[in-house]
Amino acid sequence: MHTHELKRDKKVIMEWLRRLGVEFHTSFLIVNSEMEDQPVVYANDAFYKMIGYSEKETLGRNGRFLHGEKTAEEASEKIRACVDAGESGIVEIVNYRKNGTPFWNEITVQPLSFPEKNFKFTLMLQHDITDRKRAEALIKLQKETYNGIEKGYMLSMLLQDVCTTAESFFIDGAKCTVLLIDDTELYKIGAASSMPKGFQKAINGLLVEEDIGTCGAAFHRREPVIVEDMTTDYLWRNHQQLVENYNLVSSWSIPIYSVEGMPIGTFGIYFPAALSPHEKDLAFMEEVASIASLAIKYSRQHEEVLRLAYTDENTDLPNRNYFRNEMMEMLKEGKEGFVAFVSTDEYVKVVDQYGHSAGDTIMREIGKRLMLAQNSSNNLIARFSDSTLAMYSMTPFTKIPDYLEHLLQGLIEPVAVGDMELFLTLKMGVAIVTPHQVDSEEIIRCADSALSQAKLRTGESICYFESEYDEFMMKDLRVANELTAAIRRNEVGVHLQPKVDLKTGEILSFEALARWTSPDLGTIPPDVFIPAAEKNGKIRLLEQSVLKQVLQWMKKRVEHGLQIRQVAINISADHFFHHSFVPHLMDMTAEYGIDPQWIQLEITERIGFVDIETANKVFKHLKHCGFTTSIDDFGTGYSSLSYLQKLPVEELKIDRSFISNMGEPGTLAIIRTIIQLAENLDMRAVAEGVETEKDRQTLLRLGCKVGQGYLFYKPMPLNEAFLL
Repeated sequence: MHTHELKRDKKVIMEWLRRLGVEFHTSFLIVNSEMEDQPVVYANDAFYKMIGYSEKETLGRNGRFLHGEKTAEEASEKIRACVDAGESGIVEIVNYRKNGTPFWNEITVQPLSFPEKNFKFTLMLQHDITDRKRAEALIKLQKETYNGIEKGYMLSMLLQDVCTTAESFFIDGAKCTVLLIDDTELYKIGAASSMPKGFQKAINGLLVEEDIGTCGAAFHRREPVIVEDMTTDYLWRNHQQLVENYNLVSSWSIPIYSVEGMPIGTFGIYFPAALSPHEKDLAFMEEVASIASLAIKYSRQHEEVLRLAYTDENTDLPNRNYFRNEMMEMLKEGKEGFVAFVSTDEYVKVVDQYGHSAGDTIMREIGKRLMLAQNSSNNLIARFSDSTLAMYSMTPFTKIPDYLEHLLQGLIEPVAVGDMELFLTLKMGVAIVTPHQVDSEEIIRCADSALSQAKLRTGESICYFESEYDEFMMKDLRVANELTAAIRRNEVGVHLQPKVDLKTGEILSFEALARWTSPDLGTIPPDVFIPAAEKNGKIRLLEQSVLKQVLQWMKKRVEHGLQIRQVAINISADHFFHHSFVPHLMDMTAEYGIDPQWIQLEITERIGFVDIETANKVFKHLKHCGFTTSIDDFGTGYSSLSYLQKLPVEELKIDRSFISNMGEPGTLAIIRTIIQLAENLDMRAVAEGVETEKDRQTLLRLGCKVGQGYLFYKPMPLNEAFLL
């Protein structure tokens, strides 16, 4: 067949299809299946009306020009596969009209073949099924909302699902919101995750006004409100900055009603282009708003059921059921903490005299004060029984004593009961929670048992549950708990260990060492109570106590006409960097009439790791005031040489771990280097832990002139050192 004959035949076929299209009210298009890009070669008027494009804008293009952000790639590929294979099929796909509005399109693919002419075309019948899809989406959304309420999902999650579903049926960039409005008529964000955070922050908590904003107008007028151009509309006059910042142009809003017919919120849609709704759009919004109303109603009912199940109605505190459930969840986090049972001696007396409502008043007030005093909103406080509150806190166990003391401080003030103010005598039973514990009932039993012990004691008391498994932990806990009182009672004393001339054995100065002997706990080693003091923030108090005792000892020597020698006092990093450190030193030395030159501050070399620039300023301030300084435990850190030259210190103390291993060649080389380094920097090297004559001789041979250790003197009480 000649080319002109083929063209004539195609023209005849297309003319036939055109006549069919005029009579055929269902929109359709024809694509040329023979060409690679499968262009549209014909479409009827019903199709152009559906998509909003003209014949000129459509013919010769692949149907993909109707695709957009919401179009599923799988649907597009399915259509292509049908055309390529010459097979029929039905595909549901999201297409876009010229104005950017998405619509659901049901496409029936039907191959058209003319074997005798060797022509291949594909007929695609088009059917706008958006209304059906909206109805299906609403049914699905309603079902999911019911299921979500049953499962206890948060209201914000349910309302956000409502917004997400609605957004899928409007132009790209449409943003939906659900704003809840209570009796105070303030906006509360119910759902608005697609809206920018800045917009949410600006709207949340605003007063709902009839002439301010689309949603405010819809709420007060109780009817849909449409704003086609927010940049000029009177309702948005006060929020033009929001409109500009977030590219908002149009907004539609309708009220959400309660079952009683009262407005309780608004459902709004915001667009990045000027749009006005069709009647079907408003009907769809009404349906969406009714589902939002459903979610709000049943979610609040569910919350009320939970409140009744998990709240003590007499105090509004969480009840025993809530405490048990939440505690099991918190234990899964595997963190240290404690469970405390709190009671008061006065509860039974008050109930006997004033009735149970007065007892409720006491428990409510204790609970309120505990909540105000707690260090974290994650703490759990509940009324466990009529006379007992339960508390669960994820507090590291070394900080528990201070935390409990802090809580008790908040309960010092009296409680008003009837016409009198009542001072409470609190009893507290505490069970420690370790990371490996999972048995909540056992922990509760332990706390209850500890409370029983506390009730046997006179006055305010805190009892910790103890078991053989917790022996070591409880010892540390008791140390931390007793340390503050021990310092106050002067149980923590000071021993002095001389620093001597290695050659002659002459005493040159002393080092002050804290020692603690407790009437209840016995002798507590420094490597136990000093770390406990650091962890619990008591190290400054401890070191100030040591300083005071040293100054008292020096003043006594002056009064007896005895020689004064310099005493070194160990200072922690927390104390060293505290703003009152140097002023307190000056005040104390002045109070006891001791020249600062007789006080040396020993600071661990790791001080440089904290803040070398600030450390340098403190060292210079100390030197200006007349104090001398020493770097303790030198050689055990990692960056000493990098900052040592910057610090104006007078002494380096070689750590005892090196001295005890001087037999090893490598260690000997390190000691030699430290001694030479000190000499080059015009500092004095002091060897710690000198215990044998061989140690002394080796150190002298290496050039070290000063040392301290059991070879010369052990640490001795102040009264014994007074005689030296």
